[in-house]
Amino acid sequence: MNRKSLSVSVGLFVILTVAMTIMLVLFLNTDGFSRTVAQRYQILFDTSIKGLSVGAPVTLRGVKIGEVIDIKTQIFHEQMKVLNVVTVDMYPDAIKEQGMGGVDNVLAQLMSQGLSAQIGLQSLLTGLLYIEVDFSNNDPVMQSVNTTYPQIPTVPNNLEEFIERFESINLAEMGNRLNEVLDNVARLTADDRLNQLIDNVGSAFVSMEKMSVTMSEDMAGIRKEFASMSSDASEVTKLLKAELPVAQRQFNKTMVQLQETMEVATQTLAPDSPLMYQLTESAKDIGRASRAVDDLANVLQRQPDAIIFGRTTGDSQ
Repeated sequence: MNRKSLSVSVGLFVILTVAMTIMLVLFLNTDGFSRTVAQRYQILFDTSIKGLSVGAPVTLRGVKIGEVIDIKTQIFHEQMKVLNVVTVDMYPDAIKEQGMGGVDNVLAQLMSQGLSAQIGLQSLLTGLLYIEVDFSNNDPVMQSVNTTYPQIPTVPNNLEEFIERFESINLAEMGNRLNEVLDNVARLTADDRLNQLIDNVGSAFVSMEKMSVTMSEDMAGIRKEFASMSSDASEVTKLLKAELPVAQRQFNKTMVQLQETMEVATQTLAPDSPLMYQLTESAKDIGRASRAVDDLANVLQRQPDAIIFGRTTGDSQ
């Protein structure tokens, strides 16, 4: 490689290095604020802040407006207190204000309205913490000690109780119990009775499947029979609808004729009807004729020759 090619390579390397540096700066400055104007505050905690580290974000309702730059434990002999002092840089240009005031007094204005800080959990897996500043319904606590920078009051949260409970979990005992459970499961799965039970359950499901298929086939036949019966019933219904009116008309006509016949018979057989009078007279005549025949029979019995010579005078009746 000659000197000219080496110079070109070095120049390209320098250009790429500068470009990558600019891109890295732009990438690191993606918080939305310039970091050139910073207001420094201190937050004092009287509890453990394990998991909070330098560089942790300070957020306002989820939006980063600062970061932690220093963490120290300090003893205040006059107040007999041991406090964790967290120094943070807040960037006012990360907060846009509308209406009143300027950029320089935004944070002071918010704190005068009750802005307070509390610890938050970034991730349950990593255990990293951050600081959230916001307005709270709880009363903020301001430590009565002298600080190097203005103090942001704090409010309690449930994170400490959660961490204490998590740390109080006996992981060794939990592991032993888990091993016992796994051993019981292993013994259970190795038991022949369980395998037999599984086989029986499988056979039962197979039998149920076969029974279901048989029932489906039977139900299909029943559905066909019902379909045929329904069709026959429909035909009968149609026939009745067609023939029943005609039969009803004929029946009504027959009933009318029968009623007329009964009326005629009633009139004919009435006691004062001519037919009944003639029948009565005929019955009387038949009665008289019957008595005459009886008399004749008596005479012939006594005088057999009376039919030739006539009845003898003086013969009693």
